[in-house]
Amino acid sequence: MCISFHSSANNAYEDHVLTPTQKQLDKQTSKADKPISFLPIPTFITEPAVGPGLGVVGLFFHDNKNKKPKKTGATLPQSISIVGALATKNGTKGGALGHVTFWDEDRVRYQGIIGYASINLDFYTFSGIDLLTPLSLNIEGPALLQNVKVRYKDSNFFFGAKQLYRHVDLSLAEPIFENLTIPDELLNEQLITDINTSGLGALMEYDSRDNPLNPEQGLNYKAEYMVYDQAIGSDIDYTSFKLSALNYWALSAQTNLALRIEFDTVNNKGDRKLPVYIPPSISLRGVSASRYQGLNVLVTELEGSYKITEKIKLSAFTGMGWAAEHFSTLTDAKTINTVGMGFRYLIDEHYGINIGLDIAHGPEQDVVYIQAGSTW
Repeated sequence: MCISFHSSANNAYEDHVLTPTQKQLDKQTSKADKPISFLPIPTFITEPAVGPGLGVVGLFFHDNKNKKPKKTGATLPQSISIVGALATKNGTKGGALGHVTFWDEDRVRYQGIIGYASINLDFYTFSGIDLLTPLSLNIEGPALLQNVKVRYKDSNFFFGAKQLYRHVDLSLAEPIFENLTIPDELLNEQLITDINTSGLGALMEYDSRDNPLNPEQGLNYKAEYMVYDQAIGSDIDYTSFKLSALNYWALSAQTNLALRIEFDTVNNKGDRKLPVYIPPSISLRGVSASRYQGLNVLVTELEGSYKITEKIKLSAFTGMGWAAEHFSTLTDAKTINTVGMGFRYLIDEHYGINIGLDIAHGPEQDVVYIQAGSTW
């Protein structure tokens, strides 16, 4: 699916996103150093994997009234509560509640989200079989994700734990095409209801970013190892390992450079095949979710930005990704390339929150993304 961006979309974005958001900010604060308490963000959903749609996110900022704001730069809130809902043209819909907390002067960080969704996705890889015609599946059910991290002494290192639980009903979203060559026994094995995946894991993170909500300089490196096992309520036994490296450099007062490198892998520990939604996929602007999957996925993305005013920033980016069944064959995998450009508008100086859009060109389509907060 190709989504083109034209003047009417630009006017709609300004009328329904920028203008009401700025009005809400004007009502709640007349000074840059006065924190806001509530920020509604209506948005257009343009992810090609689920089709165009509408969504709304409400951000509730809970700040410590005794905390003094920073003299320069953005101030980190004590905690943020999040509520959101969405619906798209292909029938995808869902809602979620979340909470992010920075306790004890950012010595302890907690993130939690609970939600329910019914998602229709096209899969081009099914149990290791590459499909010429995509298989449309519906993934429905609740999910719970939470993690807690503790800062090591006065350093930028954090250590913590993560929990992820999903209950999924997997079914066909559309009838199967005649030329879709999947053995019936394999299809029947995968299309089952009541799949529980429950995992626990360990986290390690290095974070020297100047502002996690909108970083302009610093590093954020993460390592995450998860175990999914019947002993903790999982129907599927497997492990996952993820490495990510986010790099931000301030080249000048107006110019910034950012680099993202990410590696994902899963390892099946049981006799049962992994459900189709578990293997990671290439995650880049310009690439549909689940389009390129593999048990091992590597992506890298470079972005440069320039501030033309204190509130408006222009950017250009490019990315590459590889997906393969085995780590040793990543170098032989097809290279997926993307390029794009975008802009950001600073709507709140106190917390450094911005919104904007990106236009990305991928292998199959051009896509417009509505962005709020940090891109990565």
